[in-house]
Amino acid sequence: MTDASLIEQRLQSYSFYHSIEVLPGVFTAGIERLRPIQEPVLEAIRATPLAGKRVLDIGCRDGLFSFEAERCGASEVIGIDRKLSLGAIEFLIPHLKSQVKMSLVNVMDLTPATFGKFDVVIFAGVLYHLRYPFQVFKVIRDVMIDGGTLIIETGLYRLHEDEALLWCPVGEESPYEPSSVTFFNLKGITDTLRTFGITVQSHRFLSGHQIPHDRCTLVCALHESGIDQRRTRYWNSIEPLP
Repeated sequence: MTDASLIEQRLQSYSFYHSIEVLPGVFTAGIERLRPIQEPVLEAIRATPLAGKRVLDIGCRDGLFSFEAERCGASEVIGIDRKLSLGAIEFLIPHLKSQVKMSLVNVMDLTPATFGKFDVVIFAGVLYHLRYPFQVFKVIRDVMIDGGTLIIETGLYRLHEDEALLWCPVGEESPYEPSSVTFFNLKGITDTLRTFGITVQSHRFLSGHQIPHDRCTLVCALHESGIDQRRTRYWNSIEPLP
């Protein structure tokens, strides 16, 4: 049995979400239909200067984006998820001789004391699942360095784009599965991020035409000077507005 055959046999012991190349032409059996959604995120990672940078991958799954950030020169990559991928921990990281670290951490429990602050945060395929989206933006902002980059991939609502909206479908109304409950429109996510000092620099919808809900990849930058500290103290219940 060849080395490739042995590896393919071992890969069958695991369930994978991501399609990751482990040998030329040999991939983990991820969910094929998601590859077009993941490609814009990979392109955004490759376009971001990562040499010597610390990168956080939120909702890392099998590590597709973590490994790509490492290949692009990141000095340290930490992936977090609510459920760790055994295939990544037991096979992919050792096989790829990767230094990526994966930890069982809920993003809502993340603080600067957990791993420090990061130059780049990847937040792909997670936001639309979250019931407390505004809180997670604060969590992410607090673990980014000033001037850091945030790459978001999420589902967006594409109707009424002249108003800042958050669409909250429940149960069968969700375009995906019942856990998918949080869909900003482009103006909604752009304006909301700005209140956290995060500016959307570019966005890319998956579809070439307007549909009621679509996937979108956004590349953003944090500039702490853009944070309204007075309103932030009010929102954090520290002091009332005058």
